[in-house]
Amino acid sequence: MNQLVSKYARRTLLAGVLAVSCCAVWAQNDAPPAGQMGRRGNPERELQQLTQALSLSADQQTQVKGLLAERRQKVEELRKAASGSDAATQAATPTREQMEAIRKETDGKITALLNDDQKGKFAAWQQERKARMQQRMGGDAPPPPGI
Repeated sequence: MNQLVSKYARRTLLAGVLAVSCCAVWAQNDAPPAGQMGRRGNPERELQQLTQALSLSADQQTQVKGLLAERRQKVEELRKAASGSDAATQAATPTREQMEAIRKETDGKITALLNDDQKGKFAAWQQERKARMQQRMGGDAPPPPGI
């Protein structure tokens, strides 16, 4: 009888460890990388898209990656400032204009790194991204070219 209980206890323990392990692996695979959001605001993903769309050189990739990380940090600082509960902090809630200013500043710095051919491709990429965002938000923007 003692061996039977021990056998079932081991099986139950093993099943529990297996279940916890599976959940941990599943959670790791579903979670965005540390310090990054899912689809939106992911500098690595945006860098990959820009590299592909603009044929960025290795040096350009390094510089653009730094600019995207800087933009991300500025946006996070705005959000953290707005997450407080006191009245002074509430007055500092980030506005769409502040976020747009950060994005425009970064886009300007990226444009300065590009050659003339890449600048045209970057402008087209921005227009396509804007059209896709408007579609997701329920806007009446036409679909991007090629779709």
